[in-house]
Amino acid sequence: MRADSTAVSLARLVANRDLDRLGTHLTDEIRLRALLPGGPIEEHGRIAVLKRFDEWFGSYRTVVLEDAGGEQVGDRLLVHYRLGFEPESSPRALTQTWVSSVGEDGLLFRIDLVCSGFREVA
Repeated sequence: MRADSTAVSLARLVANRDLDRLGTHLTDEIRLRALLPGGPIEEHGRIAVLKRFDEWFGSYRTVVLEDAGGEQVGDRLLVHYRLGFEPESSPRALTQTWVSSVGEDGLLFRIDLVCSGFREVA
């Protein structure tokens, strides 16, 4: 997979849980649809989408960006990353892949996401 700089930057913001800066890349009306191990979810609006990312990752002491990539495909941005969690005590990993729609202003207005769920690692 390519290492598109915007995709990698977004992955870093997710891993760093920098929701304020992540929010600057989203429209007010963004729609998130996600297929999670527990089933599909849908959120509407920047605040709801950022809250969802916080619910997923905000409580972890350690989040490590282990891999990131992506590419621009016309007006879509593919973002893929692998995150590691709590490597010292209870190591887990997760991957997420998004296909995002990008407006003429450069902001994301739609994210369609697939998640592996938190997996135990040795």
